[in-house]
Amino acid sequence: MLGVVAALMASARSFMPTADAGDAGVALGFGFVLIAAMQAGDIFAALRLPRLTGYLACGMLFGPAVAGLPTPSMVSGLRLVNGVAVGLIALTAGSELNLKQLRPRLKAVTYVSGVALSLTLISTTLVLALINPPFFAGLSTAQRWMAACSMGVLFASLSPAVVLAMLSENAAAGPVGGGALGGVVLAGIVIIVLFAVVHALAAGMFASPGGGGHEMSPVVQLSIEVFGSMGGGLLVGLAIAAWYRVVKGHLALFILAVCVVSAEVGTRLHLDPLIINLTAGLLLENALGLRGAIIARVLEPAALPIFAVFFALAGAKLSLHDLRAMWGLALGFALLRAGALVA
Repeated sequence: MLGVVAALMASARSFMPTADAGDAGVALGFGFVLIAAMQAGDIFAALRLPRLTGYLACGMLFGPAVAGLPTPSMVSGLRLVNGVAVGLIALTAGSELNLKQLRPRLKAVTYVSGVALSLTLISTTLVLALINPPFFAGLSTAQRWMAACSMGVLFASLSPAVVLAMLSENAAAGPVGGGALGGVVLAGIVIIVLFAVVHALAAGMFASPGGGGHEMSPVVQLSIEVFGSMGGGLLVGLAIAAWYRVVKGHLALFILAVCVVSAEVGTRLHLDPLIINLTAGLLLENALGLRGAIIARVLEPAALPIFAVFFALAGAKLSLHDLRAMWGLALGFALLRAGALVA
């Protein structure tokens, strides 16, 4: 079936007047990525491997870097789809985190998350700054340490999407799954703030002299991005709760519409859709009385397609040319990061 879908995609591409064909090409790319990724997930599940590995492999194999069935502009045109998927995943992750139920394990979760983040951030930053990789050429000492710190924050980040996908695939529930998701979500919040701070500092350090007189200061930009996104999350949470109580129907469709708006409008206002929807999910579960179980139930039919598209697009964006050039560094830092997390 996967071969048939790939052949149909190649055939449809051959009838297009151009390689991309505008919106029609984006729609075709979305349909192919969705169907092919779900087929690849079934294959990997039959091999007793995680479905999300199949989604990633599908994106890498059929994406622009290898087979090129969805072209680079098709993948780029699916930014909104990817943003909506991020919003839905963040909303689900936030709504799954009940702080009252987590309270007995909060000390352990905070301790594990704090140690994991600290060890990963410190070890990767130190190694990057000391080995001075080729892409740091031409940087001053201060710039090299700032770049290493920026990459260290990224290396230390954990993915709620991966945890949710694994829990969903295995129908896992209980203190282990709840503790893992709670730790990843809490760590994610810290990483978002850390990255915003480091990014603001790096922007100031790498700015050309006298070239940014009319730009916002890093502190103002950081405040707008973090606290503005949290304020947007409050509005989103209130809107979803009001819809659930007043309209009492079509909740999944309204949540999808909200995620589309937050992905499209939020980015134009320099707000982060991930923070918006994560905040909304936390408020819905812990303050606004709309339990995460209800959100999970109404979004359950869409969960598998959401994860399929999200991870397939992540695989399609991987540049194999860059990976071939730096596979040694990539493998080394993957092992270093894994060792720090296990420690």
